[in-house]
Amino acid sequence: MTAQSTPAEPVLGVVVPKLLRLVGQLRAAGVPVATSDVIDATEALGQIDILDRRQVRGALGATLVKRSEDLRTFEILFGIQFAVRSTETTGDGRPGSGPREITTSLDRVAATDGEGDLELLDLIMDAVRRGDPEAMRILAGMSIDAFGGLESQTDASERYFGYRILRSLELSRLMAQMLAAERGAADALDERTVRAELAERIEAFKRMLAEQIRGRLAELRGPESSALGLELFGVEDADFQGASPRQIAAMREAIRPLARALATKMARRRRRRDRGRLDVRRTVRRSLATGGALIDPAFKRPKVVRPDLFLLCDVSGSVAEFASFTLTLLQAMTAEFSRMRAFAFVDGVDEVTDHLKDVASFLEVRHVLYRADVIREDGHSDYGAVLERFWSNYGSSVDSRSTVIITGDARSNHRPPRVEALRQLHARVRKVYLLNPEPESEWDTTDSIVGAYRPAFDGVFEVRNLRQLADAVYRIT
Repeated sequence: MTAQSTPAEPVLGVVVPKLLRLVGQLRAAGVPVATSDVIDATEALGQIDILDRRQVRGALGATLVKRSEDLRTFEILFGIQFAVRSTETTGDGRPGSGPREITTSLDRVAATDGEGDLELLDLIMDAVRRGDPEAMRILAGMSIDAFGGLESQTDASERYFGYRILRSLELSRLMAQMLAAERGAADALDERTVRAELAERIEAFKRMLAEQIRGRLAELRGPESSALGLELFGVEDADFQGASPRQIAAMREAIRPLARALATKMARRRRRRDRGRLDVRRTVRRSLATGGALIDPAFKRPKVVRPDLFLLCDVSGSVAEFASFTLTLLQAMTAEFSRMRAFAFVDGVDEVTDHLKDVASFLEVRHVLYRADVIREDGHSDYGAVLERFWSNYGSSVDSRSTVIITGDARSNHRPPRVEALRQLHARVRKVYLLNPEPESEWDTTDSIVGAYRPAFDGVFEVRNLRQLADAVYRIT
């Protein structure tokens, strides 16, 4: 072991207690960590530069985590226990060189345009195009300062804040702007290669953002409270967009039993409706056989028709998890409908009804993306274009018995809503509903077009968790 790689005793004395707390949290989260793994982790710390956070994360991840499905849990708990503070560095170990104090890269970003009033998205775009991780890290911190609001909602989750910040930054427009800039700067452009490289850098920026959010929350709450905060809600009340990996796993286990319970509840309601109201004339006639005693009442039984359901699910980005739960829930309840056809969309729309038949337990949206043609242009949500294509391709399949349910956040990336297509659909079918996983307070902000569509819907529901999803489905059907 070299002298440089030998950790100083004071530093090791700080890291080992953090390691033991991390092990305890991993075990509490269901990650199997043996005592021998802890010994291996301690020995690994002696072989690396213990002041380099990335090396510490790599060493602990390699020794403590044995299953790929536990990596996400490890990343979250490591980020809480070994949080990046505002005065820390992520690599070189020099005090006072953290992201908020570095200005050279940010100065270089501003100098590329010659103006000092560039908007934050322009700065991020330039840093991503140049592949400057130092500037990207600074800008991630600036984004949290500008749009995070962590101090006002300290009980919310990391995913909630990440979604809120990314939506405010409107990163969905970033790729198109950067590609346009690259086309203007080069005569010959291999767009597929450039797009893949830029997408990788955007994902790196998102990871930096998540890491800094995690660190800020650990500062505000303390490591132990942050770890406990992963389980703030019960399974049925966990927010789709803010649930921890452990909560999502529990929700996936709960979705099928929830579907069975909801189907039973709907069947009871249908039996009550089937009984109908009392038929006085037939009841009196029957009573003649018993000397006028009303022993066998007769009822006018209405003709009850099961719903004919068309489900359109937005499977893009932040609402993909919600689409998975909605598709899985309704697929498990197909017996309650005369028929159900399911469609997935981003900026294109494709039927996925046959794909649902192969699902044994839970539908992964990535499997839908592999097998369905849901991306037509740039892969960003375009509700107006999707509604026009659905009406054009499948409008003849719906009629006055059909109920159409659209799931998604109705954020169309500043593209035309094309409301007329929704109006035509509404005029032809029985009912049209929107299930939105966003808080109602955030509807009609930035690129949300809920207000434009609301007059053409028979109902718009806030559906942020399993309980609200079940309630909405019960009310609609």
